[in-house]
Amino acid sequence: INVVALAQDVGITGEKSAGILLVIFLAGFVGRIFFGVLSDRIGGLYSYLCASATQTALVFWFTQVSTSTGFYLLAVFFGFGFSGVMTSLVVTVREKVPLERRGVSQGFVLFLAWVGMGLGGWQGGFFYDFTGNYVLPFSNAVVSGGINLLIVGSFVIYLNNKGPFAKPVLGTT
Repeated sequence: INVVALAQDVGITGEKSAGILLVIFLAGFVGRIFFGVLSDRIGGLYSYLCASATQTALVFWFTQVSTSTGFYLLAVFFGFGFSGVMTSLVVTVREKVPLERRGVSQGFVLFLAWVGMGLGGWQGGFFYDFTGNYVLPFSNAVVSGGINLLIVGSFVIYLNNKGPFAKPVLGTT
């Protein structure tokens, strides 16, 4: 995560910048539990949509804060949603993939998720080297998140209307 380097660029000490990452992961601990429970209640795909929307909505704001308090506060909310993504993905595969294909599907989904996270970190450094700031890399994260939300939203619509695992939209009968 490029948040530590971003915080240092705005003048926050290395120790406090590393603390931001710690707060993201501590909030993530709570977020994993929350999104696990949410997945049990509303389904993995809906939970994934919520977690991904939270992450997408908040990631760019790291480029807009300049105080350690702002970074720490944003880290709590971002970490909460960020952690729910992987938790919800695991549950979604369990719910939507037939048992005999679940192992390979889980491996494939997690592989793609890790590749995406790796490319996100790499592109952050790559575009920072060209622009001298993190606005473009964090904007790319928002665009990627938006594309992801369109894809996941399409799955939700498909499964609600036509899919073999169709279930009613939340709040309807």
